[in-house]
Amino acid sequence: MDDTSRKVCDQAYANIKKKILDFEYKPGESIAETTLSASLGISRTPIREALRRLEQDGLLENKNGRKKVTIITVDDLQQIFELKIAIEGMVMRNCAETRTEKDISKLRKAIKQMTDLEDKARNGFTKNLFNEWGEVNAAFHSLTYKIANNSRAEAIINNLNMQWHRWRVGITAMEWRLERNISEHIQFCEAIIEGDGGKAFQLMEKHTKDLFNTVVNIIKTFSLD
Repeated sequence: MDDTSRKVCDQAYANIKKKILDFEYKPGESIAETTLSASLGISRTPIREALRRLEQDGLLENKNGRKKVTIITVDDLQQIFELKIAIEGMVMRNCAETRTEKDISKLRKAIKQMTDLEDKARNGFTKNLFNEWGEVNAAFHSLTYKIANNSRAEAIINNLNMQWHRWRVGITAMEWRLERNISEHIQFCEAIIEGDGGKAFQLMEKHTKDLFNTVVNIIKTFSLD
């Protein structure tokens, strides 16, 4: 594939992916090459490659020769969260065991940012606060992958998060437990600074299990299963 073809394919991939994540294409909905080709003004070859990549991402599945937006079930969520515990727990442990003084300085700055947001969260939830936390949270996890020197783990977790975040109940769960979520991340930082890998792993494990249970409770409460 030459550079021009790759660029067109990347554009198709990004466009279709955004529509899936924004729920323009609903779970279970069929995605046809011909329809996409006409709507995007792109030939079917790059569309086909984009769909193949989205299937690898877990956002599409092949059903009887037809591409459909993947439906995420509670069983799927459980598998995703089990993987998150194993991978993110390992990253936290490795961070605690390998962090340097320079890393500790960055973690202390992260704690300061999180503490400021925690104070704001006590005054009530706002969308701006949630978005601000999203940026701080992403920066913290990016830092942990750098400390652990594991970019592959970061890529895997980003893919897993993409799959469950598109189920809107996942975002609702994070909104509901925002103050608690911030507090738990402060504890992650402190365990890493202390160099306690076992504690860092256990904190991440408990955090992820609690988040999963919150998601499942919301599903049951609103009969979303």
